[in-house]
Amino acid sequence: MGKNLKSILLFLVLSLCIGFECREMRRPLFTPVKVEFRLLQAPRIKAGSVSSVNRGNLHLLNRRWGVVEISYKPRFDFESKSGSRKKNSTPGLWLDDVVCGVRVVACDRNNRKAPVIALFSTRVDFWTIALDWEEHKYFVYIPPMLIERVMPPRRTESKNIKIATDADFVVGVTFFHKKWGVLGEGIYGLKGRSADADFRKLMQLVPSENVFHGSLVSRANSPWGLNDQHQFDLEKPARIPEPLDEAAIDKAAEAAAQETAAAESKRKKSSSAAGRRHRKK
Repeated sequence: MGKNLKSILLFLVLSLCIGFECREMRRPLFTPVKVEFRLLQAPRIKAGSVSSVNRGNLHLLNRRWGVVEISYKPRFDFESKSGSRKKNSTPGLWLDDVVCGVRVVACDRNNRKAPVIALFSTRVDFWTIALDWEEHKYFVYIPPMLIERVMPPRRTESKNIKIATDADFVVGVTFFHKKWGVLGEGIYGLKGRSADADFRKLMQLVPSENVFHGSLVSRANSPWGLNDQHQFDLEKPARIPEPLDEAAIDKAAEAAAQETAAAESKRKKSSSAAGRRHRKK
């Protein structure tokens, strides 16, 4: 009897330990976040003899869009008490109300006294994102007029034309959720463990007159807006319109029906009175 009791107690202890060991904590992650930046001419359509070539025109040489390409892998990360991680394969997991902050700093790396020129930024609110371990993409764009505003093309003393290049821009991207905090971050243009801190220092050096919050354009509002829409997570509009007031609609419909019925009743009474007068004659 004693041996059986010991066996039972040992079994219960092992079961309890295994239960605590296998109990997993989970939180959403969007890592790794990869950020790329390119200056590109917008896609153009030629019609008849109209040419889209800007060759030789100094004023138009810098009319390129700044394209920020963000790649990320949304998932729930399961971590056991022992520190081992497991890939979540449960389908149908989604995360609502994810916020993405994108900041682009324009730099003049040849100017040691004033290396920072401007800051472009935006905030993107997503409706919902699938936590599917697949690669997701999102794009934001700097309009060419803004780039030309802070980095106009110019001729150097050697008569070469100096225009902005991809290396003149540094980009920081942060995914955030009000419950889970920072989901992932990515930096373009800076390397090393201190890249995030270095980027924040750069933002602090931007002159206040060259800070353009909300200036980045979403894919839907760019010349690339009609391409491959199914590959990208859907952002909320800047201002979500109020939903229809169903009660007000029903009340208005009821009032219109009553007004129609009253008009019809008035018409019938008028027609009946006219008939009586006609019969008397």
